[in-house]
Amino acid sequence: MSEPENLDLNKLNLTRTYTPEELEQINKYLKVRTNFEDGRLISLPQTPIAHEAVVHEISRQLGNWNIDTCQNGVVTTSQGAFNFSTTAPRKIRAPHVAFTSADTYNSLNAKQLWTLHGRPFTPIFVAEVVNSTSDQILNEVDNRFKNDYFAMGTSVELGWLIDTKKSMICTYKKNNNEIIRNNCKWEDLDGGDTLPGFTLNISIIENIVSQECNEIEDKCPYCDKHFFQVFAMLKHIARDFLVSLFFFVGWLPDFWRLRRAWDTVVRLLESGNLDEPGLRSN
Repeated sequence: MSEPENLDLNKLNLTRTYTPEELEQINKYLKVRTNFEDGRLISLPQTPIAHEAVVHEISRQLGNWNIDTCQNGVVTTSQGAFNFSTTAPRKIRAPHVAFTSADTYNSLNAKQLWTLHGRPFTPIFVAEVVNSTSDQILNEVDNRFKNDYFAMGTSVELGWLIDTKKSMICTYKKNNNEIIRNNCKWEDLDGGDTLPGFTLNISIIENIVSQECNEIEDKCPYCDKHFFQVFAMLKHIARDFLVSLFFFVGWLPDFWRLRRAWDTVVRLLESGNLDEPGLRSN
């Protein structure tokens, strides 16, 4: 099929209606995911597995916090796009990780939920993950935070730029309409007032990047089972010890056994290993 006349595939007009032949040609041309920038379709290349693993880990930790603290908000990744412009032209962007508050999400109508043509709304938190090989990459993402995510009229309160190549973290906040950027150490990151009670565990991300796994192997103080993941130990203590203690011991206090159980829980939480559960019995 020849290219339709007057159809510039490098700068498609998003406001016009195309013929079936033109749409077929456009669909054939668009073989990768796209984004919209300044009225143009911009291709988004597929990401390597390590990059996606880091993005998933951030969204997983954020999702767990969302559930555990009953925030009832919505965590999205780069498949979820937002219009970061309150005026024309639109700025459709899809942050690697974003958190939209429950108040915002529950106020959306069907057009906002299922299309990108409704009244603009934005998340309160965004994160971008890069594996920078040049300053140009960092500058592009930095400009995206300053000019798009924190543009006038958006709801974004907090932004994180996580560079796995340089083990560097930059935070972005708005203070009296001024965007404040801070360079942080490669360590656990606090969500502050925007994400109250949330702390990003960097050690797990470091394990993904370095392909190392710091597994815990510990023996239960109440039986012969051995554990090498934190959640397995926590579930075991809660199911086989604490529940039995309260329901079968009843009124008889057992302070020291409770203290030992609590100390074990605290030690496991402080270890920073929050992978999926696993156990091994002797």
